[in-house]
Amino acid sequence: MSQPHALPATACNQPTFISRQALDDKAWDACVTASPQRIVYGYTWYLDAVLPVPDWKWLGLVLPDKRGGYQAVLPVPLRRKKLAGVTCGWVVHQPFFCQFLTVFTVQSIDVMIFLRAVQQRFRYGSRFNLCFQEVLPTHDTSTIRPLITHVLDLSVGYETLSKNYSRDRTQNLRRAQKADWTVTESTDVEPLLTLFRANHADSINGGVADWSYSMLRALCGTLNQRGLATIRYAVCQGRIEAGALFIREGNRIIYLFNAASATGRKRNARTLLIDQVIREYAAKPYLFDFESPEKPSIRDFYRSFGAVDEPYYSLQWSRLTGVEQLMVRIRRLFLK
Repeated sequence: MSQPHALPATACNQPTFISRQALDDKAWDACVTASPQRIVYGYTWYLDAVLPVPDWKWLGLVLPDKRGGYQAVLPVPLRRKKLAGVTCGWVVHQPFFCQFLTVFTVQSIDVMIFLRAVQQRFRYGSRFNLCFQEVLPTHDTSTIRPLITHVLDLSVGYETLSKNYSRDRTQNLRRAQKADWTVTESTDVEPLLTLFRANHADSINGGVADWSYSMLRALCGTLNQRGLATIRYAVCQGRIEAGALFIREGNRIIYLFNAASATGRKRNARTLLIDQVIREYAAKPYLFDFESPEKPSIRDFYRSFGAVDEPYYSLQWSRLTGVEQLMVRIRRLFLK
């Protein structure tokens, strides 16, 4: 994802916070679409879907243009939160199914004026994932953690892409192709959620709240309405054993969500599902984004397709008062 060159702060007007209700959706989405940073996570309708009320919301940090539109925008996701029993009100927090955000801009600006404004407005940022080409200096109370997703440039064509598969991935793909799989396409996400509940939810630290499933259902409905979602299932002997949800928007195909039974995993169903999408869009100007988690085994799986690292950064900061910090420390001692 390309990022504008930084200009001196004096060359830019200061951005303004605008409530979600007061934003001009058309102007915002037009800015995202026209920007070189374009990605589905930045659209108003997508943010509305992944930030459900009442404990989540988002604000827009906007730099208007002279024609009444927006020349640069930054979504600021918020969550009502307590830290170890201490109420902090609204804190900056990255939502699920939104791997990273950025400053979407149609011209070169100083992105630091946006980050400074967010940190000045909100005393606590528990996790704000941002995609920039370089690690940016921030407030003294900030920490920046580098993260990576993995992407494939599909424009090079399938012959080149398949040659970059690891030896194990090539062998497992052949096994999957010889297996008795039938791949079906659907708009129904429920079988995918059922697979996830039965085979993956228990391994998630802290469990998976019911509202997360409701949110994904609503997001899939929105994506289906806009023709952006592809849901595919691998079926064996009449049973769905694996499934995957892909989003195609702009020049990016995102592998957003997936699940598989023990049979699906053993018989490499997800390898087959991913390879089919890669084949379908090979030699076209798309990036395939694996939306990688931090688990090493999953990263290795994605790298076995020849995917390369694409960096982004998780920003955290705290300006809690001395009393609040003391209360947090005391609370954590009692929780140990």
